[in-house]
Amino acid sequence: MAEESSRVKAETAIAPEALEAAKRLLTKRFKFIKKPDDSLKRLARLGVRRVARDMAANPHRYEVLEAESPLPEVRPLDPLDILRHDHQLPALPQVFLELQQAIGSRSTSADDLAEIIGQDPGLTAFLLRMVNSAFYSLPMQIDTISRAVTVVGVNQLSTLAVGTSVMSLFKDVPADVIDMEQFWKHSICCGLIARRLCRMTGKGDPERAFVSGLLHDIGQLILLQVEPERATAVHAHARAKDVVLFAEEKVLLGFDHATLGGMLLRKWNFPYILVSAVLEHHQPKAGHKEPEPLLVHCAETIATGLGVGSSGEFFVQPPSAEVWASMNFTPDQMDEMVEDLDEELDEAFAILLDR
Repeated sequence: MAEESSRVKAETAIAPEALEAAKRLLTKRFKFIKKPDDSLKRLARLGVRRVARDMAANPHRYEVLEAESPLPEVRPLDPLDILRHDHQLPALPQVFLELQQAIGSRSTSADDLAEIIGQDPGLTAFLLRMVNSAFYSLPMQIDTISRAVTVVGVNQLSTLAVGTSVMSLFKDVPADVIDMEQFWKHSICCGLIARRLCRMTGKGDPERAFVSGLLHDIGQLILLQVEPERATAVHAHARAKDVVLFAEEKVLLGFDHATLGGMLLRKWNFPYILVSAVLEHHQPKAGHKEPEPLLVHCAETIATGLGVGSSGEFFVQPPSAEVWASMNFTPDQMDEMVEDLDEELDEAFAILLDR
């Protein structure tokens, strides 16, 4: 009863006109989800309240951009051409390469990992802030990387360190091309929700789920950094035609950002599970032995449905019916999924972006 009362209070605190505007927006965003179950309907309602509050606080984010007329021409592109030109791609730091080797080695010890991370003071400080945050909610203060590795685990901390190191590689994406703060908010939210899904279902590894969600749209960043005019033209086409972005990418470019992101992580020798989660976050393959690709697929739908940040995609992707059903969502679980999410998101965002 107390929960219902607080929910009603939260709704009445939002101006009616803001709620109506948010309902119209969310109705459009959900247009490709034809037969929503009760959990997706609850997600839409949660999204309405969240977006209404954000509309009131940040009206500039919801200004409708006029479509370019005529739309710019977009020529197809071979993703291999992007990956072959190493000078166009972000340079991987030495600590990143050594961490990659550590992840791939079964003999890596806590001391080995601590020594590698210790070469990078920024990464060291970041990981210590992360393990001492609500992300882990540990009962004790962790003051050394060796202790962090012992408490969190070698593979888990290695995955977290490698995944989050990627964020620092994309500092040259033009601000007029994409709002990077909103991009990373969406990505971090997707990672946090994938992590919550991992714990809710008891499937997968929380750190792998988080990093998979964090990096799921890395292909977008590569396109925007290497081919900014072509990438923004594709965005303009998708907006003008009211179609899903990744589908329009396939039509105009011949591939989508998920494919490019998966290819990039494969080139960088990322673990297979992370590659698969990025590659398949829109269209997961059936019969996965590992759950992370499925968790990220569902997390993407939830994060976009809540309207947290933006990767450039306007519409909520229709989740695979089979994958969504495998999660056994209930409306109450959807409520739990977003409970205290803003607080965790704010803390993770502050830690991850302060690098």
